[in-house]
Amino acid sequence: MSAEMDDVLAEVKAGKVAPLYLLWGEEFLVRKGADELVKALVPDASMGLNFAVLDASSPREVAQELATMPLFPGRKVVLVRDPEFVAPKKGRGDALGKAREAWKAGKRKEGARRLLALAARAGWGVDQLDPTAPGAPSVEEWKEELDVDLAEVDLAFLKEAAAFCRDERITAPEGDASALLELLQKGLPKGHALVLAATDVDAKSPLLKFAKDQGHLVERKVAARHKDLDLSEIATEFLAPFKKKLGRGALEQLKERVGGNIRLLQSELEKLAVYVGDSATIEVADVALLVHHAREEEYFELSESLQKRDLKGALGYAEDAMGQGTHALQLLGAVASIVRGLLENHERLGQYAKGSAPRSFDDFKSRIFPKIEQEAKAAKGRAPHPYAAFLSMQAAARYERRELLRALVHCAEADLELKSSASGKLVIERLLWSLCARPA
Repeated sequence: MSAEMDDVLAEVKAGKVAPLYLLWGEEFLVRKGADELVKALVPDASMGLNFAVLDASSPREVAQELATMPLFPGRKVVLVRDPEFVAPKKGRGDALGKAREAWKAGKRKEGARRLLALAARAGWGVDQLDPTAPGAPSVEEWKEELDVDLAEVDLAFLKEAAAFCRDERITAPEGDASALLELLQKGLPKGHALVLAATDVDAKSPLLKFAKDQGHLVERKVAARHKDLDLSEIATEFLAPFKKKLGRGALEQLKERVGGNIRLLQSELEKLAVYVGDSATIEVADVALLVHHAREEEYFELSESLQKRDLKGALGYAEDAMGQGTHALQLLGAVASIVRGLLENHERLGQYAKGSAPRSFDDFKSRIFPKIEQEAKAAKGRAPHPYAAFLSMQAAARYERRELLRALVHCAEADLELKSSASGKLVIERLLWSLCARPA
């Protein structure tokens, strides 16, 4: 983790708690840092009673929760993710996408409030949300005022959300931060703390100034341009638990292959750390062999969870990915690809290993892998890396052939549901459950 984050966690462990922690920057790093901070502030035993997550809440609502005493003595922590009240009017990430994803996940009130808070920054209310309503802002105005590019799917979402807001009498959360700022300046109850996890922050926000002066401001930014990207500190942080380091040229090779996708960077480094075994150094040749030119398309963590039939891990990945703006159809494509890979390796398992997983890597490399190389040569293709092929065959052995065939059917059904406007979160969760559940 960054030196700043190290210092903050060290203070918490020493018993010193600040009233406000503002983390901002690259979304994966911010979420990861906020999770680590919350775990340090609130022990697991009191997490359910002394910890609150507020999404799409107003500063006044956050202040009310912060001022409320917990049921049991101890620290109380309030976490607010992507607060609209500290965001700049323009130049942010996909703020509309976050509202839409919350809506599709069944969190309609949160999605509606996020949308209203976004529109309020341009001075628009519920009456201006429906793009078919007289006097509604045009697509060009959304771009000019809020830097939001509206697609066809967004127009349908705006119309549906506008009707929901009117029917449920939902109004935009108040953007004025004065109530929250007043509470912070007055002083929180002892041990209470506010954690704001934001992808971008308005430089003029009074909460930013308070965090700098009386709290903690932790920046976890990543350069937008590839040539300016420096992954050295982040790579060192991710490799620290494995006691590994990158050899000469390895970081440059890794940067070229994964770009600024920090989630993917972590997954690939974990894979490399396991691969090199007892060696303390990951060399450039290891990166060249194991890391594909994937950048945005790789889903190693999801693949690993499905290969292990780890439902908790798969669900956690999917929730985090969709929370960061990954569309459910992208996840479905990744799941379908993983299932096809498992099925392909299951066929090889039966053909080359008589249906039994190889006992060891040496056994696989001497007895089975030459046949896979011959298969690739006959198809004029490229053979996989032997260690990756060994792990893939072991993973395939955890499934029965009929399960994988049925999984492909489930993927096709999920595709139809998602294209029929079903909740992306629910569809993906149901699909992952069907894949990971073991037969009775």
